[in-house]
This record gives sequence, C-alpha cells and structure tokens, in this order.
Amino acid sequence: MIQPLIKFFKIIRWKNVSLYLLLQVLLYFVWFKKQLVPSDGWLFLTLSMIFFGIFGNIQNNLADYDRDRFKENFTDFNQTLYFILMLISLIVAFIFGFTAFYLTFAPSLLYAIISIPVLLSLYNYYLKKTPLIGNFMIAFITVLAIFIPLKFTKNLSINNPYIFFLLNMSFWLNLLRELVKDMEDQDLDGRFGYKTLPVINLPLSRFVWTVISIITWGIMFLYKNEFTSNSYHILLLLSAIILSATAYLIYKKQYELSTKLLKLLMLIGIFSIFFF
Repeated sequence: MIQPLIKFFKIIRWKNVSLYLLLQVLLYFVWFKKQLVPSDGWLFLTLSMIFFGIFGNIQNNLADYDRDRFKENFTDFNQTLYFILMLISLIVAFIFGFTAFYLTFAPSLLYAIISIPVLLSLYNYYLKKTPLIGNFMIAFITVLAIFIPLKFTKNLSINNPYIFFLLNMSFWLNLLRELVKDMEDQDLDGRFGYKTLPVINLPLSRFVWTVISIITWGIMFLYKNEFTSNSYHILLLLSAIILSATAYLIYKKQYELSTKLLKLLMLIGIFSIFFF
C-alpha cells in the first residue's frame, strides 16, 4: 500500500506541488493577512491549479515513458492506470476552476482556466523537444498558475511592485531550472530525437544559462530601492552566492545538485514574503 503511494507522489512531483501550495498559502495568510473565506474563490482556484499541475506532471511522465525508462532512477508505473489518474486530475481541476468562476463570475477567468491544460499538453507533447521555446513555455505556465488566483480573487494588478517582482523571479528561476534539467537529460534527449539547446550545442546552453542568471540577479538588484529592508539585501547576497555556485556546478556537469540549489533559492524566495 505504501509503495504505490510513494510512486504516485514521485510521479506527480510532490515537491513542486508543495512549493506552489506553500507560496499561495503564505501569500493569502501572511501577505494579505486574510482568514480563509471560501466564497472569494481563492481556495478553489488554488486547488484547481494544483490539480492542473498534477495532470501536467502525469502527462509528462506518460509522454516521456519510452525515454525515461532508460534512466537509472526510473520509476516504472502502469500507463493505463496513470492515464486514468491523469483524466481524473483534469476533471477535478475543472470542477474547482468552474466553482471559482461561479463565485467570481469573471468572464476572462474561464479562458484562463481552459488555457492551462492546453498549454501543458502543447508543452508535454511538442514544445519541450525544441530549443528554448519549451523552457520559456513551462516558466510562463508557472507564472500563470501563480497569478490566476491572485488576479481573480484579489483583483491584483501586475503593476503592483511586489506581485511583479514575485512573478518575475518565478519566471526566471523556473527558466534557469528547466535549462539545467535539459542539460542533465541531453544524452537521452539526443537519442530520442529531441532538439533541446544542450543537444544542439552544450557550451551555448551553458552560456545562455549564465546570461539568464545574470539577468535574474540584475532584476533583483534593481529592486533594492523598492525593497529597502536589510532582509532584502541579505536575499540579494544569498541569491548571488547560490547562482554563482550553481554556475560552477553546471560547468562541472553536476546537474542534479544544480537543480537542488535552484529549488533552495525558490524556497528562500517564498519565505521572503515574511519580510515584505
């Protein structure tokens, strides 16, 4: 009983799902200082995004099954069972999403809800095999999943300095992490005909990663006048250290540790909510 459950949590990438839930909870209860009000739609939209994420992660595993089974740490699974679980996740996500639509009655929310699984499917079956386009797509989807509950239940504008900063950092950090994962999978990707940037040109992909990491930190640095607390300066320093260490590990081809460092930086960024 425990083993299938462990396998399920691994396939749905429970760590990524947990990070997303943690971010939304901290935004709602710490930044907005709200008590849970189901009628505002936030809970239903957050749950909808979580189940869309589960749908996308299972779909990703199904789409890459033939490739991934050559990995040393591959977790085998029943494809038929997980196809059914994928459909259940999609249905549950739509139920929560349409419930939020009923509560908020924002017409554009309907298009936003429908767009998430469409974009995920486009990424999983086509765009992730292309250079950079797939990386940008998954980073954009992540930002969209963060922004949707904030926009339609709190009516927040992207012009809000903190929200714009949060979405910016989410986009660039996820992009950096996706680029590293492509470097890690370059051998298998090449064997199965993927045309990711590392498959085409590994040195170029490292250079692109370095440039994007500098852009990411540069954006953070520009916000030092907006967020003047000492805690933000500490965040700047930690980010510089982690990004530098990650760049070093990438050039040493230690990709797994690199992704863990980037996830640590994401976690630090999430907890920075307490200091804004």
